[in-house]
Amino acid sequence: MERFPRQRWRRGWVLAAGALLLTAVACSPPVEPSSSGGVSLAEFTSTKSAPVDPDCPGKACLTLIVSGDVLLHPPLVEQAMTDGAASGRQVDFAPMLAGAKPYVESADLAVCHLETPVAPADGPFVGYPEFSVPPQILDSLKTTGYDTCSTASNHTLDNGAAGMLRTLDALDATGLTHDGSYRTEVEAETPTVINTVNGRVALISVTYGFNAGEPDEPWMVPTIDPDAVIAKAEAAKSAGADIVVVAMHAGTEYETEPNSEQRDAAEILLANPAVDLLYGHHAHVVQPLQRTNGKWVIYGLGNMIAKHETPVDETREGLLVQVTFSQDADGKWTSSDVGWVPSLQNVAPPYYWCSLTAGQTCTSAEADALALKRTTEAVNLYGADQDGAHLLDQP
Repeated sequence: MERFPRQRWRRGWVLAAGALLLTAVACSPPVEPSSSGGVSLAEFTSTKSAPVDPDCPGKACLTLIVSGDVLLHPPLVEQAMTDGAASGRQVDFAPMLAGAKPYVESADLAVCHLETPVAPADGPFVGYPEFSVPPQILDSLKTTGYDTCSTASNHTLDNGAAGMLRTLDALDATGLTHDGSYRTEVEAETPTVINTVNGRVALISVTYGFNAGEPDEPWMVPTIDPDAVIAKAEAAKSAGADIVVVAMHAGTEYETEPNSEQRDAAEILLANPAVDLLYGHHAHVVQPLQRTNGKWVIYGLGNMIAKHETPVDETREGLLVQVTFSQDADGKWTSSDVGWVPSLQNVAPPYYWCSLTAGQTCTSAEADALALKRTTEAVNLYGADQDGAHLLDQP
């Protein structure tokens, strides 16, 4: 857990945008799972029309973007209120995420990690240890280009089942697909599959455990169980998913090296033909990329946006990773390219996501160089560069 005192903040006014969101939630029924090949699945279609890659090495290619924790500590919410006042939206996280938008919106499918539950529109908004954050973050994630979010984390149940259900309804209302927390046991057993212009991707989200007690039912938020993940991945493949991606919320906080739970899960999951990619978050610092069993594990993406009071410089650093999957003449999909973008968030307001390789200064030349060096060393700790992982060019 993050080691700093609990913080609360609240505005006495009712947010107009949030009120509209709640109206939309009330009018938006849950998506009913469909059936394919005798296997039930929750099937969604991305609204993106990503361009066909002329350099695709196979008969088809699909690009996937993943990024780290969206963890809204109080200073970030205050920043969003300031930015919202300038844009007339009252609470607006889009300026904070704008630097990532060219990368995120260019992918066939972009996955965020929503670490915490959202609050009602008028709050109260709460920081550590039991987060409850403005629902307007969802609109900003959608505006940035994200299509779907993983939701299994140690903070999923910070507001109990009610907060989890409120978050799922808000995600649905915003048009963000999700996996990792569920309303019913049937929903929990149903693979989440997203149709993109170039292929079908299943998302499976799991966590190591919880800060705020156990779920009322074990299916509400799945914990790390390789056998259960494999069973769900196989069900997704049987239902017609081309690619299965597993998001694992795990690791030792502030440690660059993955722990034994992460390494053991990677070895088991990537040995199974049903799992095509494993990636993680929770450590709040960048962890290595590694190719194993012909597939990639991204152990830890660091933070997308966060503002820890814990005095660890690396918590301001993160990764945005693009994985390209290509389909060969026989119809088999494999990961054919991995590109990564190192980011650095300012130590003082205004806070924003900033690419360290986009030809701009994020904080200072000296601080940027140190962050880039540190991130590069973490990414390549297990030889990712020798296996083809590379810095990603800005779209």
